[in-house]
Amino acid sequence: MGNILDFFSTINDGLIFCLGQVMKLCYFICRNYGLSIILFTLITKVILLPLAIIVQINSIKMVKLMPEQNALKIKYVDDKDKYTDAQLALYKKHKYNPIIGIIPLLIQIPLVLGLVGVIYRPISYVLSYSSSTVNALKEWLITTLNGAELTNQYQLEIVSKIKDGIFPTDASLSEAVSGIVNLDTKFLGIDLSLTPGFHGNYILLLIPVLSGLSAWFLCVMQNKYNVMQLTQEKPYMIATTVFMIAFSTYFAFLVPAGVGLYWIFGNLFAVPSMLLVNLIIPPKKHVDYEYFEKQREEKAKKDKIRKEFGSVEKKDYKRFCAVSNMKLMIYSEQNGFYKYYAGIIDYICDNSDLEIHYVTSDPKDNIFKDPREQIKSYYIASDKYLIPLFMKLDTDICLLTTPDLDKYQLKRSKVRKDVEYIYTDHAMASVNLTLRKGALNHYDTIFCCGPDYVEEIRAIENLYGTKKKRLVETGYPLIDDMVKSYENSEHPVHDRPMVLIAPSWQPDNIFESCIHDLLKYLKGGDYDIILRPHPQQVRHMPELFDELRKQYETEGSNIKVDTDFSKTNPVMEADILITDWSDICWEYAFTTKRPVLFIDTPMKVMNPDYEKIDIVPKNIKLRNVIGKSVDPSKAEEVKPALEYLLSHTDDYTRTIDDTFHEYIFNIGKSKILCGRYILKRLGK
Repeated sequence: MGNILDFFSTINDGLIFCLGQVMKLCYFICRNYGLSIILFTLITKVILLPLAIIVQINSIKMVKLMPEQNALKIKYVDDKDKYTDAQLALYKKHKYNPIIGIIPLLIQIPLVLGLVGVIYRPISYVLSYSSSTVNALKEWLITTLNGAELTNQYQLEIVSKIKDGIFPTDASLSEAVSGIVNLDTKFLGIDLSLTPGFHGNYILLLIPVLSGLSAWFLCVMQNKYNVMQLTQEKPYMIATTVFMIAFSTYFAFLVPAGVGLYWIFGNLFAVPSMLLVNLIIPPKKHVDYEYFEKQREEKAKKDKIRKEFGSVEKKDYKRFCAVSNMKLMIYSEQNGFYKYYAGIIDYICDNSDLEIHYVTSDPKDNIFKDPREQIKSYYIASDKYLIPLFMKLDTDICLLTTPDLDKYQLKRSKVRKDVEYIYTDHAMASVNLTLRKGALNHYDTIFCCGPDYVEEIRAIENLYGTKKKRLVETGYPLIDDMVKSYENSEHPVHDRPMVLIAPSWQPDNIFESCIHDLLKYLKGGDYDIILRPHPQQVRHMPELFDELRKQYETEGSNIKVDTDFSKTNPVMEADILITDWSDICWEYAFTTKRPVLFIDTPMKVMNPDYEKIDIVPKNIKLRNVIGKSVDPSKAEEVKPALEYLLSHTDDYTRTIDDTFHEYIFNIGKSKILCGRYILKRLGK
């Protein structure tokens, strides 16, 4: 133990000596104690600038991998070991080193400790007297103190006594005494050799006050410009700021005022250093801060809802957990998902007395307005309740539209292994292309829309050797409802063909990549053009659609931007639909039996390994069956394609109807088959 302490003592003495030489140089240049400390602080910032650049690069890597890391936290919420392994693999993939981020702190600590040692030794490192002179003065102090044990501040005590008029009698020390008498450790009236406190000399209190203020200023600037801080939420920023102010103020009471001065200017110099590093490596060129802004917006929205409905959620969670002998539980992510369950719920209620326990993460879900006693509805949204609810789930059947079961928040039950998890889709697209790899691996049963579902799922199971799922050829209840509603309603006949442009919400969709090129050939023509963006894109890019309005909604224009989602959806009233890779194409074509014009923007691919099975996804195969495709770089072909599709609508009606019957099971009977399967499995 003694050897280790001796080792660290030697290291510390060496550091103090090196910093002391820098302080000698600074004092030689400035001939002022306070200015020499400020110059010393500036020199350390300049020396550490290359390290600041390295930290900046590393921080950018950290910020870029945050979305993936957040996904891992959700995926391995109940398995810390797997999360740690996945996190390390992620760091390796992005070449991110978490140690680099704390290096500045690791350097700052010995710098401060070394500077304390230098300030405690002004005779050695400011006046630059030899070790023999220092030792002679030290012996004199011991004699003066009648042999009392000296502290590490003994040089300050020597300076204090000599300045108080107590001099050594040794004539050989007269030059040293003269130098000490002339040494001015004051800066702007503050004696930097003293430690601030509430015991007189109250001007010293300026140091802790300024230390706290400089910390506040640094935090404010970091919250605006620091790579990492820009990703943080306001509560975290506020907490960090409060902590740094409190720590800086308290720290300044523990050390001589000279160290406090170093700390103050260290904070101040950190700001131009940070701005310079940002000029060298601009964070916004490498980091998508819109992602974090969206995250903050989503969190703020959830927090507002949670605050408003927090007590309801808590009560509903307890009420759900108190249910015994539960048979059927349905989970809905938000109000809009009810339509995928509506027909199934109606059939079950009409043909049994089975209680349906419906959990929704939307406090304003229409399910709460359903008067049927068989339906027990619950609002549960936060991870605090939703994650344990699924992990402790005790029911016979759990019906979901959410893919990736057991990969993210929604886990299979840990208390009951025989729960039957049923997946019913909320689209008619290819499951191999538009769902993540392995998205359905942990389901027991799949309600299949059509034969391509069966083919793709079985091919995926064979490819990866995953468990065989029970595939039920049900069809798609929502399309049945849409077709029935469409056939039973009146539809206006337009004087001019109504063309609806309704793309997906994905990178490089029509509105982001080629809308101006398309409208160049469609404006002022023989059509009424309605631009109908996805609600999420309007929410996150409102300025885009404000600009489109200004540019195209002029007097006499045939173009209108429609972002009012409260009124009746105009999709089914259009004479033709223009889209990219949106699944709205199936609902539109199969309901209206009208063709679709596809713009071949970059394809929406959730599973990059989709080509590993030898089945062409219907999203690709049927584009030129239920309509025509146009390359976005050939916008001049859009108008001729529109004219062709409109003039051949009757031919497409027959083709689309044939395709509908070929690719969708049990048209008109889907909800019956879904509901009947559930009742049969439950012995009802």
